[in-house]
Amino acid sequence: MSVGHLQSELLVQAVEGDRAALSQVLLFHYDRLQQHIERRLSSDLQRHVSVDDVLHQTMVRAAQGIRQYEPRHENAFLAWLKTIADNLIKDVQKKKRRERRADARDAGVQSSSWAAMVEMIAGDGSTPSVKTQHRDNARRLRTAVAALPDDYREVIQRHYLENQSLDEIARALGGTKGSIRAICYRARKRLRELMGRSSMYFSG
Repeated sequence: MSVGHLQSELLVQAVEGDRAALSQVLLFHYDRLQQHIERRLSSDLQRHVSVDDVLHQTMVRAAQGIRQYEPRHENAFLAWLKTIADNLIKDVQKKKRRERRADARDAGVQSSSWAAMVEMIAGDGSTPSVKTQHRDNARRLRTAVAALPDDYREVIQRHYLENQSLDEIARALGGTKGSIRAICYRARKRLRELMGRSSMYFSG
């Protein structure tokens, strides 16, 4: 089976609600989408938002809207992802114009937190082979987080990316600490499953 045919089948499954298939399709387009965002996001804008942030939010919005996606041609999905990214960048530009002195600290914290989360799950190393594996795992982690159900993703982002405690998350979401801990446990388990399956068809 060709990669193109396999990708089409996975996309159909993703539209039908298969989160693992969605993670795999996002992973397939990860590098090209990242390159597109790097070209579109000027150095000036990167003081307000990182490439990583736009990439992550693009995948999250794609995951949230995947059930309404209607493919029209072979490269339609990548074009759709690029459109989402472009709209996010336009939002940043509008915000920058409205707030000339926008605080860029949040973007820096988010980016460094992403790095810490990747290190925690993907590991670290200095050899070329380990660094390559680290990049592959980082891609799988990002696409897997984007493909999580909304409640799982929100808890993971708050706890690991925004460094909120379980008590803080419980207060913000109106739950108990025990229920948030359970969601966090299930979300981590689902992440491991998605990251494992994401390597079944595509090698990065």
